[in-house]
Amino acid sequence: MSSEKENLFQHLESLIARGIDPVDNEHLVWQRYGKTVAVMVLDSSGFSRVSEEHGILHFLSRLTLMRQVVKPVMEQNRCLDFHFEADNVFAVFEHPDQAIRTAIACHEAVYNNNVMLTELEPFQVCIGIGYGQMLYSESMEGYFGEEMNLASKLGEDTANGGETLITESVYAAASDELLQAFQRRNANVSGLAFPYHCLNFNPGE
Repeated sequence: MSSEKENLFQHLESLIARGIDPVDNEHLVWQRYGKTVAVMVLDSSGFSRVSEEHGILHFLSRLTLMRQVVKPVMEQNRCLDFHFEADNVFAVFEHPDQAIRTAIACHEAVYNNNVMLTELEPFQVCIGIGYGQMLYSESMEGYFGEEMNLASKLGEDTANGGETLITESVYAAASDELLQAFQRRNANVSGLAFPYHCLNFNPGE
C-alpha cells in the first residue's frame, strides 16, 4: 500500500508501477489530492522588451524591487502559500475575495513604492485569478487543473500592465462589492476560447 506521505506525482508513479491506470482511480486521486482554492498568477510587464533594450541585469534589478514590494502584501493578506518563479508570483488563497483584494493591493504597492521599469516608465504587473477544485502536489509542484491553467493564461498571456483578470468561476463566487468595476471580455489563447472579467488599476480612483 502506498505511503500517506506521497505527493501527487509519487502516487501516480506508484499506481503506474503496479500496472494501474491512474484514470481508473480518478475518484480516489481527487479525493486524496483535490483542494478547492483560489490561485493568483502575477506576471511582470515588459520583460522581453526592456531586457533587450536595457539588458537583463537592468530588468532583474527592477524585478528584485518588485519582489520586495509584493512579498509583504502576500504575507499580510491571508495567503495560504506563495512563491516567486522568474518574473512571476504564484499565490494560493482560500477564497476568491482574498485573491482579488491581494491583487488590487499588489498593483497599489508597486505604484505607491514608485517602482520604475525604466527612467520614464513605471513598473506594472499583470494578474490572473482562477478558482475551483484542483489537484495539489506538495513540494514545489503546486496545483493542477483547469482554473490553474486559465489563471496562467490570463496573467501571463492576456492581461496588460495594471490589469487583474478573473475567470467565470471567480466571478460567480466573489462578493458583489468587489465585482462592480469588472468588465466582461472574451479571450482566445492557444486555440482556447473563454470568457473572463477585467479590472484595470487606475491610480487615484
